Amino acid sequence: MENSSDVRDVLERIHELQLQLVELNGRLRRGALLLKSQAAAIQKNETALQTVTSEYQKLHAYAKQKELEVAQNDLNLAKRKEQLREAKTNKEYQALQLQISADEAARGVLDDEALEAIEKAEKFHANVESANQELNKSRELYENTKSRYAESKPKIESDIAAVNELLTKEEVKLPREFKEIYDRLVRSMGGGESLAVVENQRYCGACNHQIPINSLAIIMQKKPITCSSCARLLYIPKDFVFEKG
Repeated sequence: MENSSDVRDVLERIHELQLQLVELNGRLRRGALLLKSQAAAIQKNETALQTVTSEYQKLHAYAKQKELEVAQNDLNLAKRKEQLREAKTNKEYQALQLQISADEAARGVLDDEALEAIEKAEKFHANVESANQELNKSRELYENTKSRYAESKPKIESDIAAVNELLTKEEVKLPREFKEIYDRLVRSMGGGESLAVVENQRYCGACNHQIPINSLAIIMQKKPITCSSCARLLYIPKDFVFEKG
């Protein structure tokens, strides 16, 4: 490098490219996470539908059972009335009358129980329909997101490749003493966290830590220095004015 502005320009450009990569990779990651979240929502809604469907089936089966009990009671009542007409003794006649009275009394209770069971099952079926609608919505949302992600992913990956190519060209321009520190920071902190610009003539643009005057002087001397707080490699903006006081 012939002057400090060369190093400064390279560091600034590298920082811009690294932040672009962070944003692009973030878009890919967020898309994948969104798909994962929506897939989990589908699974949750499937489980919810299975639960309410199972409960509805139990209620429906119970209602059918009550209807069968009513029907069986009717058969028993009809059978005993027929037997009453054919009774041969007074004792047999009275016994059948008692049974018929009991069946008729039971019929009212069974009717109420059957009606209540049927109404409960029909009312609960709304939960099945609601759960099915939620499942269909989540599936539709997932498919739409999947389609959009599949459409945008190749373009994002292409942009990432292009930015990486530009980044490589800029990185080789760094003087060795800068490159060694930069490479170490990229390995340990990631590219987007490796650099920080000096803001307001005195502060680290990443952590807002105040940079000592002697550190600023080192930067002006075209020497690498990192923030004592966040460890990022520092560089100065184009409009930087060194103030000793």
